[in-house]
Amino acid sequence: MRTTPLPTDVQQITCDNPSPMTLEGTNTYLVGDPQAAEVVVVDPGPEGHPEHIRAILETAGQRTVTQILVTHRHRDHLGAAKQLSARTGAPVRGADPGVCLPGGEGTVLPLREGESIAAAGSSLTVLHTPGHTSDSVCFWLPQAQAVLTGDTVLGRGTTMLDYPDGTLTDYLDSLHRLAEYRDALLLPAHGPVHERLGPVVEQYIEHRQQRLEQVRGLLAEHGPMNAEELGRHIYGERSELDPRIISMIAAAQLDYLRHS
Repeated sequence: MRTTPLPTDVQQITCDNPSPMTLEGTNTYLVGDPQAAEVVVVDPGPEGHPEHIRAILETAGQRTVTQILVTHRHRDHLGAAKQLSARTGAPVRGADPGVCLPGGEGTVLPLREGESIAAAGSSLTVLHTPGHTSDSVCFWLPQAQAVLTGDTVLGRGTTMLDYPDGTLTDYLDSLHRLAEYRDALLLPAHGPVHERLGPVVEQYIEHRQQRLEQVRGLLAEHGPMNAEELGRHIYGERSELDPRIISMIAAAQLDYLRHS
C-alpha cells in the first residue's frame, strides 16, 4: 500500500498503543529541520510506554526539544508529557492550563488561538478547534502546507465527541474552519496521513449531517427519547460499541438538535 510522504521538516513516530479508539496507535510528530539545533514535539503519547519516549529522543538526536505541545487533554496524547519534559527540560503546552508544565525554568502559558510557534526553520500556528474536546487544537504548518489535526480529524474512521465537554455545534464549526485548508496535507494523531485535508473534512461533515437526519427521523417516528434509547435505535441492541460511548454520541446529537 502506498503511503503519503511527510514533509522534510516533519517526522512521525507511532506509539505501540493500538485500540479501537487509537487505531494503530498515537502518532507523535517532531517538527523542525532535521539538521537544526532545535525541535518541537507534538502529542508525546500515553504514559507507560518507555520505548516510545526512547524513540522520540532518538529521533530528536542532538536537537534540543524546545516545547512539547498537546492537541488536547486525553491521556493517549498527554500521558507521556511529564516524563518527556523531565528528560528534556522542555515546557508542556496545551490550550487547557491544567495540562501545562513549566519544564526547566519559569512559567508557561497555555496555547492561544492564532499563536505562531517557531520550530527551527518551520512554524506552527495554533487553531482552536473545539468539539472532540473543548480544548482541542490543530496546528497549521505553513512551510510544510500541512495541518496536524489531533483527534479533530482522524486518518481513518470518524471522531467521537467527549460530550458534554465537546459539543456537536462546536465540532461542526471546527470542521468548516478546517475545510478552508482543503489542499493541506492531513497529519492526524491516529491513522494514516492523507494528501489533502479537504476531501476528508467534507466526508466528516456529510457523515454528521446524515446522522442528524437519521436522528430527526427517529424522533419523528418514536417521539422524545433519552440518549440511551436513541443510541439503541441508531446502533441496535447488539452493537459492539461500549454502551457509554453510544449514549455519549446520542446525547451530543440531542443537544445539537435542541439548540439548533
